[in-house]
Amino acid sequence: MAESCKGGGRKRENGNCTNPDPVDGFPVQCVGPWAVHKHDYLERYIDATRQVRKRYLEPVGRGGSAFIDLFAGPGRARININGTIIDGSPMIALKHTAAPFSRVVVCDKDPENAAALKQRTAVYGERAVVVPGDCHEQIDRIIEKIPKYGLNLALVDPFSLEQLKYETLAKLGTFERMDMLIHFPTGDAKRNHVQGAVRRLANATGSTRVQEIVRKPSDTVKAIAELRASLEKLGYTGFETRTAPITNSKNVLLYHLVYVSKDEKGDEIWNSVVRTTATRQRSLPGFA
Repeated sequence: MAESCKGGGRKRENGNCTNPDPVDGFPVQCVGPWAVHKHDYLERYIDATRQVRKRYLEPVGRGGSAFIDLFAGPGRARININGTIIDGSPMIALKHTAAPFSRVVVCDKDPENAAALKQRTAVYGERAVVVPGDCHEQIDRIIEKIPKYGLNLALVDPFSLEQLKYETLAKLGTFERMDMLIHFPTGDAKRNHVQGAVRRLANATGSTRVQEIVRKPSDTVKAIAELRASLEKLGYTGFETRTAPITNSKNVLLYHLVYVSKDEKGDEIWNSVVRTTATRQRSLPGFA
């Protein structure tokens, strides 16, 4: 039986609600309340980096600045416990005005989501680029849309461990300035430890050492350091910034938000953001 929500609809197989957004009539994704926490970290980071970003935006500077979202969804979401409709990450990025991204490049493999994104982002003209299809298959097309010398930020927010692939991260990592905020599916890997999760962790981190390190579910978090080590070879600092744990309403760990940058200034800003949680509490020991 499909999961129901307070918005009166039910969650469909593609993750969207059977009830569309009453404002624009387009699909919304069914999400748990923890999505608000993820978006809060993202929004605060985007705001905290506005001064740095301005240096790459005309008329002050050149190069531009892009926000990239590889698993963008339809652009809006409904929180299942109360029916509240919120902006998804593509709209959060597009609506930022203090130092607006010169381009927002979004991708989703679900045709319904891609169509909704095109409709919702049309008002932003050439600033918004929608690439339909599987992001791993379309990564070269996505890269073509990103300013080569810009200050860029990629959100990599897959729905499962299977969809996190180091090869795709590595292609984004070829840019001189490409900060990444990565949804690392810790909970998924723990639950499916004996169902091949370790192999998928190796694919996600680009590390051949994962099978030696992750011998039991509780070892899963150690794979984050392996991901950082692999990205360090591409010029990322390797500095272990704080990873923000995202939990459900029962305080069960779902995933970690892992931030990486090639500049220690980015590391410093991210650490300042996650000193407080999305509910403005001081970070707890669960922050790695």
